Amino acid sequence: MMRDHAYPLSPDVTLNVDIDNGDIKFIAEDKPLLQERYNWFLEVDYQSKSKVAFPAVSVSENTKELFSQYFEPGQSGSRLLNLSGASSIEKIKLKATRCQLNNKARLMGFLSPDFENNGPVLIVAPHPDDAELAAYGLYRRYSNNVWIVTLTAGETQKRLDKQYIPGLDQDSGSAGRRKGRIRAWNSITTPLLADVPFERNIMLGYFNDTLSNMLKTPEMTVPSRAGKEVCPGDFRVWNRMTLDSDSAPKNCGEHLVRDLQELLERIKPGILVVTHPEVDPHADHVAAAKACALAMRQSGHQPEQVLMYANHLAGVRGFPLGPAHAAAGVWPWSQAHSSMGLWRLYSEYLDMDVQKDKVLALDTMHDLRTPLKLEKRLKRWLRRYLSGIPLSDWKDYGAHDYFQTHIKAHEVFASVPASAFVSGLLPDLPPAP
Repeated sequence: MMRDHAYPLSPDVTLNVDIDNGDIKFIAEDKPLLQERYNWFLEVDYQSKSKVAFPAVSVSENTKELFSQYFEPGQSGSRLLNLSGASSIEKIKLKATRCQLNNKARLMGFLSPDFENNGPVLIVAPHPDDAELAAYGLYRRYSNNVWIVTLTAGETQKRLDKQYIPGLDQDSGSAGRRKGRIRAWNSITTPLLADVPFERNIMLGYFNDTLSNMLKTPEMTVPSRAGKEVCPGDFRVWNRMTLDSDSAPKNCGEHLVRDLQELLERIKPGILVVTHPEVDPHADHVAAAKACALAMRQSGHQPEQVLMYANHLAGVRGFPLGPAHAAAGVWPWSQAHSSMGLWRLYSEYLDMDVQKDKVLALDTMHDLRTPLKLEKRLKRWLRRYLSGIPLSDWKDYGAHDYFQTHIKAHEVFASVPASAFVSGLLPDLPPAP
């Protein structure tokens, strides 16, 4: 099946190259400069040789394999090969397995954001664990300049027999409140593993699966599924920063946007990191991005740049593909247009030590500790067996799929100017005065 991935990209450098026996050959005298300032992606055309086993391209440098990026079996088309982490493009060697690469390719370089000198970095997570899944490596590297704000306590308890500790509570309200407390605690304490100070981790305590309804009717209070007695303030008890709404926080859109506005004006971030509203379809994740746009529109401070991540994909399972420690590609996307204009790409490279620390971070998230039933374990084993990847390469650090999909050599973001982010998400609203 032919399926090209296409993106509305604006690279800072574009070079046509040849792939010759695994080497990237520059045409004429074109060669990339200031290598360390760029994130490099190679646009390649591949054709799978198997309908079930995963095609892969391994990236080596000076004979040392850095990582392998896996592609969809039974498909062909244009894909972006993530080269972040290599010190020199000219030293790279590519090896295709179960696929064939066209020898004509396009190398794209994107200038990295200036995390050190562009003001604080504010990471907004819709739920506890979203910041860790998408950006643990990023916030670990820039821990001296990072704030992490989690919007909801993640208290939703879908079934009483699926509560964190079986049989602990006899009603869904109590189970939900207890789940919200432990997840709120996770969001505050897990970043300490990456040296993000306690006082720069903030839990707003709004309710899981309600953010979109909150923004539809901003003045209306939306109850938690855990019961009417639950209040956002129940989950803010460990915050070291006090907010204007702390005295009587309500689960309504007005309070959410006002809190985010206050945080923008007090933290004054130069870079905002939040969910990608076009790629990540989770209702809370789309609403989180829109709430940030609303807050930015009415705030006295606006970041220069917005980096966007996606922890959920519509109709796609197990992405980024392959076992833990593989490369992470750019999300499947086949549109040349975005409401926010052209994107730049940023890829945070995680060496093996950082990836293992990320395993620890995910393991602290109690919501990711659900054991697999026998049927799911058998299905997982069959998928791995058919993948063509040695079973020993699949590391079972945890039962949840995230321990495969998000323990990767890269964390990938799309970047747009803050003004484009706001106008793209709020096209029907006039500019703020």
